Amino acid sequence: MLDKIIKFKLTLLLTIFFCSCGLLKESNNEIIYKSIDHDQYKPVIQPDYENLNSWLVHPDHVEKHDFLSDNDGKKRADVFFIAPTLFSDKKNPNWNSDIYDEEFKNYLLNSTIKFQATAWKDAGNLYSPNYRQAHFRVFDERYWKIGGEKTLQLAYDDIKAAFMVYMKKYNKGRPIIIAGHSQGAAHAITLLKDFFDGKELQSKLIAAYLPGTKITSEDFYDLKLMRDPQDTGGYVTWNTFKILKNYQKYDLTIPLEWLEGGQVSNPVMWNDSKTSDYENHKGLYFINGKVYKNSVKIEYTNHAIFLKMPRVNLFKTILFSFLKDYHKGDINLFWEDIRINAISRVDSYFSEL
Repeated sequence: MLDKIIKFKLTLLLTIFFCSCGLLKESNNEIIYKSIDHDQYKPVIQPDYENLNSWLVHPDHVEKHDFLSDNDGKKRADVFFIAPTLFSDKKNPNWNSDIYDEEFKNYLLNSTIKFQATAWKDAGNLYSPNYRQAHFRVFDERYWKIGGEKTLQLAYDDIKAAFMVYMKKYNKGRPIIIAGHSQGAAHAITLLKDFFDGKELQSKLIAAYLPGTKITSEDFYDLKLMRDPQDTGGYVTWNTFKILKNYQKYDLTIPLEWLEGGQVSNPVMWNDSKTSDYENHKGLYFINGKVYKNSVKIEYTNHAIFLKMPRVNLFKTILFSFLKDYHKGDINLFWEDIRINAISRVDSYFSEL
């Protein structure tokens, strides 16, 4: 009886956790954000990426979280990871996040870094800059032209500055994986255009992992969608949706219609397959820190990948039954698949030298 009570309490706590992440929104009512006049707005001072404190993750950090303890800088490849939008408080009127806010920094570390970026840490030395990310509202057309566009550009300027310091001081000629999710993937696209696409540095690109955004065949000059699990020098991209009867009923992070014309990769098979089966799935990474294999089946693909509810034990299935928006799970749902594939692509890159 005590075990059942404990499990019920855990379910309740996990449900509250996902609610706080915006994953359980079911209303499509218009959201109202507090916002100040962008012309009067003064963002916090630009981070100095020569200073290790400006990095969320860096191999030279002396004190590391347990989940980053083996990020020692001794691997033969590097990973440059760009965090997604977690600055989303409706009551915060600022346009960009405050990188000097230790509470928000710890939130980033214990969410996107722990449950997303770590998918690549076995493939290379992990670097992730703390940047003045744009508030979630900038992706709402009501805010885009009154400050959103400038806000997103400022966020990218930080990413670009961090990457330039990384290349100058830390890269030392190693090949690179570029990874990001959502806003982070959008910045990664611009970074690839500025430094890799059709440029000398393209020869150092192992792969770019760009889930949670839209990419078309026209977005790059020379970089191509990779269609084989061993391919290198290109990118993969996908958006994850739960199969629902009526998508208009829910306030999803990414509208399905926006993805029309977009490319999509299969993050289980890593080829042109439109589906995958449970036995193909290497594992999702759950918030209890455990990996659950054979849990996800890709039912079909149409500008995005579509899943039924992940197949895990009863306790976790109850939690997943509440979730309608799988955007924040673009990486977690395929965490082990990404980890294994990233290592494989590094091996493939070096075998071709």
